[in-house]
Amino acid sequence: MKILLVQSWLGGDGPPVYPVGLACLAAALAPGHEVACCDPNVAPDPLGALAQKLREFAPDLVGVSLRNIDSTNTRVSTSYLPPFAQVLNTVRAGFAGPLVVGGSGFSMFAQALMARYPAIDYGVYLEGEGTFAALADALAGEGDVAAVPSVYRRENGQAVFSGPSAKADFKDLPAPDFTVLPLAPYTAVPWGIGVETKRGCAFSCLYCPYGFLNGRTYRRKDPERVAGELAALKTQGLSRFTFLDSVFNAPADHAAAVMEAMVRRDLRLSWSAWFTERGLTRDFLELARRAGCDTVIFSPDAYGDAALRALDKAVTRAEIDAAYALVRDMGCFDVSYNFFKNPPGQTLRDALALLGFIVRARRQLGRRAHFELSSLRVEPHTALAARAAAEGIVAPGADLLEPVRYTQGRTTYIETFFDMLLKARGR
Repeated sequence: MKILLVQSWLGGDGPPVYPVGLACLAAALAPGHEVACCDPNVAPDPLGALAQKLREFAPDLVGVSLRNIDSTNTRVSTSYLPPFAQVLNTVRAGFAGPLVVGGSGFSMFAQALMARYPAIDYGVYLEGEGTFAALADALAGEGDVAAVPSVYRRENGQAVFSGPSAKADFKDLPAPDFTVLPLAPYTAVPWGIGVETKRGCAFSCLYCPYGFLNGRTYRRKDPERVAGELAALKTQGLSRFTFLDSVFNAPADHAAAVMEAMVRRDLRLSWSAWFTERGLTRDFLELARRAGCDTVIFSPDAYGDAALRALDKAVTRAEIDAAYALVRDMGCFDVSYNFFKNPPGQTLRDALALLGFIVRARRQLGRRAHFELSSLRVEPHTALAARAAAEGIVAPGADLLEPVRYTQGRTTYIETFFDMLLKARGR
């Protein structure tokens, strides 16, 4: 079977990111399938490039990965559903066979998307390697489509779900096939190419869907395997990348083993990762630097202990300050922070303290300190969705495809103030 894998178009919003999901799917497909990939986001004429690929490759099956629904926490939200619809229309204009959609964005809103877009024949729910491979084999006549778990299909026009599948262990999965698309178009930004060391997240942040998407139990990739994948990517021209883990240094022993394997191979690659402040030590950061880390990313999300507790963040303000001091005093890292403008538990005192922290960091680190101030996007399968429903912000059971922002009611002026600052800076 000829299978075309397509990354959904973002409509030109932001720089392209290498579609690691497609690389994982391509690697997991049986050798008997012929696979091609298309990412409209790196083409001068995105939809024209997709239409041409459909004509030239003439696939028997098309899979579309929908990673994001919108630009989530930005001041001005951009919906990626209109360009996604254009991708579906382009595929359907030149292809009458089975059309499968998957990806994290699809999984978050699976039922709503199946209902809104009748062009979708099948939906792959949550992790796709085993599911998509089994579905492709079944559609090729080597099994019963209805028996493949974690698949949405249509019966009499209605979406029917086959039931969830178990999470895969990394030892049962091949390495992503990064040869399906060239790396060069994605190297313009530091986070353009991502590499996994594990899946799952043991944290329970109020707003975050990672536990739903990847599970709350860590499934670790062998550290030597991670280093081997990076070595292979280096032969393809890789010079820097980002670790895709939701939190790289948890668990710390696994992260350290990965970095030690990188040092032993003398990879000399630059990279960034998301870190938690809790438990971060100078020894760990020194190992990270030896392994090539040049950017430490934190997402404390609030700068007051009441707000941190309300967000279910496993960190305190004292730990935020201590981790910042470590990074500052080492003098060899860029540091990036994500904060929400007006999370639950926010106070005016905390907001002013956050402004002071930003000013202090910029004075001490200059351009090596980076800050993002975001709004809370209410997403399904999160504790924030339940809270927003309880507070009457959203209707119970709302599909949330259209973005809903959460801001603490009694301090909305803080969000307005931060929005004014961001707008004045052209953001």
